[in-house]
Amino acid sequence: MGTFDLKRIVESISNLKSENFYNAICLSLSEVVGASHVFLAHVDEDTMQATTLTLVANDEIVENISYDIRCTPCNDVSCGGISSYSSGVQQLFPDDKLLVDMGIEAYVGVPLQSMSGKTDTILVALFQHAISDAMQIESFFSLFTGLIQREIEKDRFIAKLDFANQLIEQSHEAIFICNENVEIIYANTAFTNMTGYSFDEIIGKNPKILSSNKHASHFYRAMWHHIDTEGKWSGEIMNKNKQGDLYTQFLSITKMVNNGEVCYVAFILDITEKKEAERKIYFHANHDQLTGLTNRFYFKERICDLISAPSHQNDVNTHLAVIYFDVDRFQDINTVYGLTFGDKLLCEIANRLAYTFKECAFSRIDGDSFAILQTYQDSHELELVCKQINALLIEPFSIGGIRQHVTVTLGISHYEYNNVLTSQVKIEKIARRLIRQAELASLNAKQTADPYLHFCTEMDDKVKKHNLLVEQLTQAVKNNEIEVYFQPIIDIENNTVAKFESLVRWQNQGQWVSPVEFIPLAEESRVIIPLGELVLIKTCQQIKALEAQGYDQLVFNVNRSLFEFAEYNPERNVWIDIIKSQGVKPSQISFELTESVLAPENTNHLDVLTQLKAAGCLISLDDFGTGYSSLSYLRRFPVDVLKLDKSFIDEIHVDLADEALVRSIIQMSRVLGIKVVAEGVEEYAQLEVLTDAGCDYIQGYYFSKPLPPSQILPFLEQFARDR
Repeated sequence: MGTFDLKRIVESISNLKSENFYNAICLSLSEVVGASHVFLAHVDEDTMQATTLTLVANDEIVENISYDIRCTPCNDVSCGGISSYSSGVQQLFPDDKLLVDMGIEAYVGVPLQSMSGKTDTILVALFQHAISDAMQIESFFSLFTGLIQREIEKDRFIAKLDFANQLIEQSHEAIFICNENVEIIYANTAFTNMTGYSFDEIIGKNPKILSSNKHASHFYRAMWHHIDTEGKWSGEIMNKNKQGDLYTQFLSITKMVNNGEVCYVAFILDITEKKEAERKIYFHANHDQLTGLTNRFYFKERICDLISAPSHQNDVNTHLAVIYFDVDRFQDINTVYGLTFGDKLLCEIANRLAYTFKECAFSRIDGDSFAILQTYQDSHELELVCKQINALLIEPFSIGGIRQHVTVTLGISHYEYNNVLTSQVKIEKIARRLIRQAELASLNAKQTADPYLHFCTEMDDKVKKHNLLVEQLTQAVKNNEIEVYFQPIIDIENNTVAKFESLVRWQNQGQWVSPVEFIPLAEESRVIIPLGELVLIKTCQQIKALEAQGYDQLVFNVNRSLFEFAEYNPERNVWIDIIKSQGVKPSQISFELTESVLAPENTNHLDVLTQLKAAGCLISLDDFGTGYSSLSYLRRFPVDVLKLDKSFIDEIHVDLADEALVRSIIQMSRVLGIKVVAEGVEEYAQLEVLTDAGCDYIQGYYFSKPLPPSQILPFLEQFARDR
């Protein structure tokens, strides 16, 4: 082999296309060195398999093969060293079946190192006769390893580019690129599908072709200022497609420099359905489903907003008032004419007053109770509002041929602004207090037959009763006089009792006190802390009792109040300590929380939930849809289960809007990996809809009311027999 041989190989590959390169160089090398076989092979160090890229046998390209390189000379080459055997290679590697099958006598192998210095390709020549110039062949092969390796690296780079292009084209996110003149120079398939424009229609166009004209010019100026100064911008924006349909998208734009040229890369995600679902959830969370008015939650939040509004903080002449009223003798109306008539009457009242007080946060607080939020400078203005309400209701309501006169009794509470800044927790307490005080003033007005009364400190009868009840509750908790009932939760798919919810019950001096009455008392007085611990202890004891009977897979939901989180100690979690001391598996306890725990200002609550999850406990979110309903919160907090509020379930079998909303929540929860419990199920028709919608668990009187401990085991046994 001389200069002529080297020149001949170089000439043979100089004008080759990339796809023929490996074949040509292996054919040329085989011819020059007189080898029976020459091949290039990729080596997988994990499987110890070599797969040929090109295989020449007797001067012909043959089908590629894969083989195990253990116990072969190729193994030495794959480790990075040149290996050659002038003769007797079969005897040196008796386990290499390939050498035997091909009748190989001599071997020369050269490693090819990648840019990272790793040997993953080898160049090998096999001879069916002994050779005398192995060293010369090694040197000759080494001349071409760099050239071959560059070709391999180029092919890999092209493959990566092809893969990247496929990812962009197959991406569900719409992607487009603009040049420095903000003209579209590239758009993927998802973009054309989303916008309705073909590539030819948008190439060279400014993206403003998508503008919905729903954003002011300063919005775009701010966006481009951020791109120019920060190099990127992202946010929600409303655009329109070719057909003129509006859609909401999450847009991300990044400014890049490629080979000295500026370009803008944009990613678009259509979030129209997500925004619509969030809008529906927000509406239902903040509006009364019967009357369409805003609800108590919204009303309280509106009070908080006005109390903390900077525009009012320094205005000593402006005050805030809550005007509360309910329908006189409404229970009698329901008794005489029925609940349906009563509901229609409430809707008519709401309709008659809504227009006049649409700017005053006119809300349905509860039942037949309404409230108006009013700013004023002189109390005389409030008296005029009360007279206006009565004047609007003076005409009787006509419903189904029945004329019904309505009177209301109003109570007024006041808040005077000051310059003292306060915390959000205190503001919320003020808001709750204003509502309670207005309600108390209304009750006193009924007793005195006044059309309206302002709250005053003399109205203390209820306060005294309130304080007495708090004291009695405190003693009941201290003396272990609190009972815990358990309501079954059914796994629909398996038709089994999967869970129980622990529900606290209190019998005070022979009379049952509603949790709706004493839980708020416990929260306000901080009795909720020992009360919650007592309920958890009794729940653990019930779990142990059932385990003794062979029921060791049941999960028990234990409610936790927002106020209990205030006692959180990162060094010692009392709830976890109780579970461990009772010998209960943490996975059998699911802490059930209200959505207020997820409020943005309650950032420390994430630490509590994370600690509970780390211990093995589950997290359930109660009354979903009535509070801080947001997917962003669900992503932040480690929630396992959502409980759909009963208000969503009541009409699900007769109201398509409610059904659609529930289905939407269930579908979104499934995407997030969160199970769903529907509570308050009382009818088979509701169960059918929920089952079809894919709900995981059912809780409600359809299966069972809350049970005292003595009835749990009989219920489980009976349920198993009835399956």
